[in-house]
Amino acid sequence: MLSTDRDDPSGARGPAGMFAERPDDASAARWRRGALAMYYIALMIANLALLTGAARVILTAFAGLAGFLLFVGALWRGGSGSVGTGNSGGTGSARWEKLGYVAILEAVAQVAITGQLNQTTALLLTLVGVGAAVTTRKTAMWANLLGCAGWAAAVIAQDGLRTPELSHYAGQLVMAGLLGCILHEALRRRQRELKMARDQLTAGMDRFENLFHASPAGVGIADENGVLVAVNPAFCELAGRPAEELIGAKSNDYVDLAAADDTVGRQIRYVRPDGSTRWFWLTVGRAGVLDRAKTRRWTLIHLSDVTDRHLAERTVRESDRLLAAVSAAARRIRTGEDARGTIIEAVRELAEADTVIMLEPDGTDLVAIGVVGADVLGTRVPLNGTSMIANVYLDGQPVFLADPGQDPRVSTALLKLVDGRSMMWQPVVADGGSVALLVVSWKTRITSVSDLRARAVALLADETALALEHERLLGRLEQMAYTDTLTGLSNRRAWQAGVAELLAASRASGRPLTVAIADLDHFKRYNDTHGHVAGDDLLTAVATAFRGQLRTGDLIARWGGEEFVVALPDCGDAEAAEILDRLRTATVGTETCSIGYAVWDGVESYERMLERADGALYAAKSAGRDRVHAAAGVALAS
Repeated sequence: MLSTDRDDPSGARGPAGMFAERPDDASAARWRRGALAMYYIALMIANLALLTGAARVILTAFAGLAGFLLFVGALWRGGSGSVGTGNSGGTGSARWEKLGYVAILEAVAQVAITGQLNQTTALLLTLVGVGAAVTTRKTAMWANLLGCAGWAAAVIAQDGLRTPELSHYAGQLVMAGLLGCILHEALRRRQRELKMARDQLTAGMDRFENLFHASPAGVGIADENGVLVAVNPAFCELAGRPAEELIGAKSNDYVDLAAADDTVGRQIRYVRPDGSTRWFWLTVGRAGVLDRAKTRRWTLIHLSDVTDRHLAERTVRESDRLLAAVSAAARRIRTGEDARGTIIEAVRELAEADTVIMLEPDGTDLVAIGVVGADVLGTRVPLNGTSMIANVYLDGQPVFLADPGQDPRVSTALLKLVDGRSMMWQPVVADGGSVALLVVSWKTRITSVSDLRARAVALLADETALALEHERLLGRLEQMAYTDTLTGLSNRRAWQAGVAELLAASRASGRPLTVAIADLDHFKRYNDTHGHVAGDDLLTAVATAFRGQLRTGDLIARWGGEEFVVALPDCGDAEAAEILDRLRTATVGTETCSIGYAVWDGVESYERMLERADGALYAAKSAGRDRVHAAAGVALAS
């Protein structure tokens, strides 16, 4: 059996504590003795209530004594008998096994003392109960024989017991004895099977524990509450803590269990108690194990040290990112966009810092105008003071301090605000002078800043290399905000802006403008028949077909569901009808669409024009679908 008491050099504990070892049949045997004791207590009460005279006193006392002794035997936790051998595994258990004789003698006494043959029923029950209650074959056999022999002796000795019902009770007595023997052997066989299963489980657990402790990778086991219940020596080594601290602690204090959703695993960063940083590859597995009355959820945590690999990969990545940043700065002139936030985020990423502050001059002070990782926005630092910030800004030379708290020029208030254990001050220089200052801090102590990391901070500060990348991301976000993600057409927001511009141009030039609404016919039926995926594919295909029929400068957008809106500038009634009929006939496959349109009358609002187009669409639907209908009421044949 796996045991948490095994000595280990690291003090690591195996998973044995999760599976407590149980005696072979001690609890079951005690339970059976207790059940038999309850029977004799009930019999004592029955004797007291039903019998009279000396029989009442003797049998009540006898039943009470038997019940008491059996009850004490049920509470006894001495060694249990070995299963399947026929011998007692401990002297305490052997003594209590012999209580079966007391129960048999009490049942025989019921018949002998009362002189009533119907008291044989108590003996029948006792034979079955003793067969189930005792665990040794020898005791069960002799108790059975004792009961049968005692009953026979009582019958021979007392003429009053030899009634016509004697043969009936004799037959029942033999059957009860056989049933007790059969039940006894069945229970013994079941106990043997359970013992074999436990032995196999013990052997398996021993093998598992040996592998658990010998694994070169860190392995830990957490319960359903995320509490570590077992760790191996490698896990302790990686965590930098003894098993005594790890066992009982929350696993989330050491690893990110969100990796449980990733079957491949993920890389995590861990800061050891000595301040050193290690990188682990974390793999998490979850399993439900039936434990007595409920299923418990166990989490297996697997850690591999990939620090060396991570450092090598990071060097390559930093080189690539730095090269990309420098190339972008070399290709483009400053755009004039406010790139402060982008610069600060890039510095924190490349330097793997916790806090980055950008300060710019404002009169005789430097003011924090951009911050990430700390609440110091708007903080002012005098330029005429002796602080590290003022010195670096005026000197134009970067400074790194592994232990800034030991330098009197570093503000203790700043250290407290950013919770910095190591810090770097990098001036932003333009035209030979400082125009801003970057303050970078780490919450964990680092002994030095790598040349690559320092160059990355300097180049980003001087060149604002991520400004255009910032602009590109904003442009992409803007495009996403104005595009329907399913069809690639303009969405409602883009339509509102675009049609407003077209209407303003028509007002200014007096040129016509047509607005149309197209709706796929029976689209709900198509969705219900072919499924929503096929419905999405149809919408995408129709959007592509409609766009191919429009002119340059026309505007089409998805209005919602299966509806599309179209704006046709410089397009009167006849030309609009022709273009919209091309859209109708371009509908994909065997599907059809109905289109209603309205030509701007030169004075109405956009809302009124769209309302008229919607009314025309309703008229097209009412007229039989698959047609183009003008708001003026002139319908074209389908």
